[in-house]
Order: sequence, then structure tokens, then C-alpha cells
Amino acid sequence: MDKAKVESFLDQFIGFAAGATTIGLLAVADRTGLSTYLGEHGGGTSQEIAEGANLDERYVREILSGLAAADIVDYDPETGSFDLPPEHALFLASELSPYFMGGWFDMIPATMSQIDGVAAAAKDGGGVGFEEFGPLMIRGIDRGNSPSYLVFLTSKWLPGVPELQERLEAGIRIADVGCGSGTAAMLMAEAYPKSHVTGFDVSGDSIATARRRVGDLSNVEFHGYTVEDIPIDPPFDLITTFDVIHDLVDPLAGLKQIREALAPDGVYLMMEPNASSNLEDNLNPRGALLYGVSTLHCMTQSLAHGGTGLGAAWGRQLAERYAADAGFSSFTPLEEISNRFSSFYLLKP
Repeated sequence: MDKAKVESFLDQFIGFAAGATTIGLLAVADRTGLSTYLGEHGGGTSQEIAEGANLDERYVREILSGLAAADIVDYDPETGSFDLPPEHALFLASELSPYFMGGWFDMIPATMSQIDGVAAAAKDGGGVGFEEFGPLMIRGIDRGNSPSYLVFLTSKWLPGVPELQERLEAGIRIADVGCGSGTAAMLMAEAYPKSHVTGFDVSGDSIATARRRVGDLSNVEFHGYTVEDIPIDPPFDLITTFDVIHDLVDPLAGLKQIREALAPDGVYLMMEPNASSNLEDNLNPRGALLYGVSTLHCMTQSLAHGGTGLGAAWGRQLAERYAADAGFSSFTPLEEISNRFSSFYLLKP
């Protein structure tokens, strides 16, 4: 037994546990408005912050102490004041920031709530269906994705598809498959009023949320269809999926239906987690997060319905193979709009 390795792993495990409890503290700070207050008003003593944020001082002091220990907020022992650096506030305090991570403070608790179900499935087969994760997961996905949609969807992602911008402005038929609560679909409808956008999602609760939020937009509609049921006539000129394919019960069947639903000159923009199909390429903290979320949410919801259980880390190589098997004539990685978390692929029928 290597004692140094034992001590090293103890430190590593403490880091895991501290990360979990820190997420909990950040979730409380998010739900109470503490993070927003710190981002907007700066720091102070725990008493000053509690009074300004209308919160209980004892809780504020303990939360901020934990966040200081995690190196999230700064602490000055001479004045007893806490401060949230502006660089950190980008991730915690403003839902308009493309770096905002508030959705994770909903998604992770929702994911953890189903550990017993995932453990049972690991013994007996099956999985935990999406609906079992409840409204907190729906809210978390929306809050997690919306900041990037708001900042990048119509300014970078769609313009990054060759020759698409002109067609969007002239007016085309768009389908957003796996639209969730409808943010991306509504943003496309607002940006391209001559185009018509249809959002499809298997989650009835998500579709209901999207319909409540649509407001006065007349060029967008939402339907509770599975990907295999999306209509193919009339065809769509643009189909988008944002972090959807790896969750499907039958990803290959879904891709085949998307191809059938595309017009002959249509394009399909697929966004999926940025990963390799080879485990050895993913042995890093981002890979650990991806496999963890995959096991506890993405993969299990597919297996719950007897699905493929593709998993979030299926990667570029397997995505290209699936595209070919589904009958797409081309598969082009869009490196200029990809980032450390997401890969974008352009597929043509």
C-alpha cells in the first residue's frame, strides 16, 4: 500500500465533497438573490450584505464563509468584508452573461434527486425518464442554455453557417427539434420575422411553458412531438437541435427523420457536447463532468424507454458515423463557432 497515494486521494476526495457542497451554497445564494445582490451592489460585511439583500445575517455569513474558502468570494479579515470579483460575477450574478452558470444550480440538484433510481436501473436495467427529474430540471436546462442563445444564436451560430443568413432574412421554414421551453425558437422568430419557426419537444411541460411565453410572436408555434413524429411535408429549410441527439431513445431513427424532413437544399445544424468518441481523449475534468451528467441524466432517460443510451460523451467520430448511417451526404464540423463545451456540425441531405 502506497501511503502517499492514500493521502493524495484523501485530498482529492475532499475536493470532490467540497465541490458538491459548494454547488449547494451557490444554489442557495442563487435562489435567495444573494449572488445577484453581490453582482449589482458589491461587497461589505455579512451584516451589511444581509441588510441590503434582505436576508438573515447568520445564513449570509456562513454561506459567504464557505464561498470564501472555495475562493469564489474574496474575504478581508481586517474589515470583515466579503466581495464577489467581477470576473466571478459573470458566472453567478447575471442571466444576461454568456458565462452564466445558474442553470447548473437547478440541474445538479434535480440530477442528484434521482440517484436511487439510477442505482436501481444499474442493477436491474432500464433507467429514469426525463419526466422523473421534475420542473427543476426543466428550469435548469432553460436557465443553463438561454444565456448562450441570447448572446450567440443569431449573432454567431446561425451566421456561422455558410449562406444561411440571407435565406433566414428572406424567409424560410425552420424546425427546432427538442426545443425545450422555446427560447431558441422564439429568438429565431424575433430575429427573422419573415421566417416561420416550429418547435418540437417530447416534454409536455416544456411545450406548455413555451406556449405561455410566446407573447405576440405570430411566426412561431410549438408542438409536443417526438423527433420520429416531426412532419416531413412540407419540408423544412433549416432544422436545429441543441444538445438533443444524445438524449434520444433512438438517435439513428431521429437523425433519419430529420433528414427526411429537410428540403433538398435544406441544412441541419446540430450542436452536441464537445467530446471525443475515445475515452482516453476525455480523461480530464470536463470529461468527468460529462460522464457524470450523462450517467445520472442523459443516458438514463434514453434507457428508461428501452433506448440506445448513447450518452453525452458520444463524440465527434460517432456523430459523423451516425450522420452517414442516417443518409446525410455531408457532415462538416463548424470549428469557428464551436467552443470548449459544444461542438457544431453542419449536415446536408
